[in-house]
Amino acid sequence: MAKVIEINDIRDLGAYRYFWNQLFAQTPHGTFFQTLDWLETYWHFFGEGKKLCVLLVQVDCQMIGILPLVEQIEYTHAGPVRVLTYPLDAWGPFFGPIGSQPTATLYAGLQYLAGAARSWGMLDFRWIEPELDRGRTFTAMRCQTLSPVTLPWKPTYAIELPDDFDEYLETRTSKFRASVRRAIRRVEQAGIVAERYRPEIDRTRPFCPNEKLYQECVALAKRTWQGSSTNGTTISHQQTAAYFHECFIKASRLGMLDLMTLRQNERLIAFSYNFHHQGRVLGLRVGYEPDCQQLSPGIAMMGLQIRDSIERGDSIIDLGSDHYDVKARWINRTLESQRVCHYSRYSLQANILRWGHWLKYRQAGAAA
Repeated sequence: MAKVIEINDIRDLGAYRYFWNQLFAQTPHGTFFQTLDWLETYWHFFGEGKKLCVLLVQVDCQMIGILPLVEQIEYTHAGPVRVLTYPLDAWGPFFGPIGSQPTATLYAGLQYLAGAARSWGMLDFRWIEPELDRGRTFTAMRCQTLSPVTLPWKPTYAIELPDDFDEYLETRTSKFRASVRRAIRRVEQAGIVAERYRPEIDRTRPFCPNEKLYQECVALAKRTWQGSSTNGTTISHQQTAAYFHECFIKASRLGMLDLMTLRQNERLIAFSYNFHHQGRVLGLRVGYEPDCQQLSPGIAMMGLQIRDSIERGDSIIDLGSDHYDVKARWINRTLESQRVCHYSRYSLQANILRWGHWLKYRQAGAAA
């Protein structure tokens, strides 16, 4: 018989850090965003006005899984709706239960939620990787007499890495293939040095490793379009700079940071800020020195990053869900994403959303 412990205070999760770390190590396709370190960082910067709902699932006194959730008010065309969802907020591409038993974790967690008092109007599990989930979220909801609906969510664009860089290039158009080779040759002839920074795991490190390198990246970002960006998602933006810095520190300690740089005469001219885990690289932010455009630093850096990842044995580079037009030249795989929703019949706004979602995707299917 499964027992579920609900945690609503982020400070109380520290007592379960050992179990969280153990379960995370067993999580298929786990990412930095499923670590307790990231959840603590996220909650510190973005938790205001939200309710934490982390469900710890035990069987025979053994922790088998963790289901991190957050309850928040979302403002929709139907009005404000209280939504219980994963605490990702689009910072990463995918999310799901922590541990090697996601089916049992979802079943126990949803059974607990179905029997508890509900303050939410909509249950919305987003950022689900269909290839990994295999319908378990939908089935687990339906088993608890909920009425789940599966809808498409934002796809993410990726580079599946072969065993050889030339083999990858052969899959690109001849024109783009020549551009990549020319850009790499140009930066190498200009004496530009590529470096890949991946610190080892050290959870006890009390300081930010290579703080100077990170601040160089932030300064470079400020000199690019990111310095004037108002969307609040760049590493140099006032609203998110501290968050990205804290993620840099936490990912470094966990051995999950991946930072690619290009230098010319010791001057940083390009960077690529990423996370990595179990051979999967997740691209976050990039920046290029504006006065080096003639060297095509963006193309060169991506080409060198792909080549280096192949040599390291990485399996995939996930470039995220935005700016498809920029990424289309590089990608060879689209990773689909889903959301599974249950709309409470007691919430008028949630039911308006249900009909709106149904109509939207029915029309999209008819158009296709």
